Amino acid sequence: MTAPLTAFAPGQRWAYRTRPDEEISTVLLLRGGGDTWHITVDGLHLRNPYTAGGVQTDLPHSPISEGALRASVTDLLEESAALPDDQSGYETWREAHERGEAGVFTLEVAEIVAALEQAVNTPRPSEGNPLFQKNKLR
Repeated sequence: MTAPLTAFAPGQRWAYRTRPDEEISTVLLLRGGGDTWHITVDGLHLRNPYTAGGVQTDLPHSPISEGALRASVTDLLEESAALPDDQSGYETWREAHERGEAGVFTLEVAEIVAALEQAVNTPRPSEGNPLFQKNKLR
C-alpha cells in the first residue's frame, strides 16, 4: 500500500524515504489524528556524541505534520505493531504544547533525522557557536 491510499492509524509501521545507509529504518505511528502525528523512527545511524558509542539507532518520539509524514512514507509494512510502553516523550511534548512551547515538524522524516544529527553535533553556545548566541540589541 502507499500513503496516499491509506488512512494513518496508530500501530502502523511504514517504510519511508530514508537517508543513505539507513534503508532498513522504519517509522512507527504512535498516536495522532488531524494534522499531527507522533512517531518513532528505528534503524538509524545518527551520529550523536551524547550517546554510548556515539551512534543513536532510534528516535523515540517526534511530532510531525500529517503532510510531512505523508510525503515521507512509501509502503505500509505492518498494521498492528506493538507500541512502546514508554510514552514519556509524547507526554513531555503534550505538556509543553499546552503551554505554547512545543511545535510540530513540517520536515520529512529523513530531514528531521538530518536536522537532529546536525543539532547534536553543533558546538554549544558556551563553545563559541554564533548560531545560538544572543546579541545585545540597542
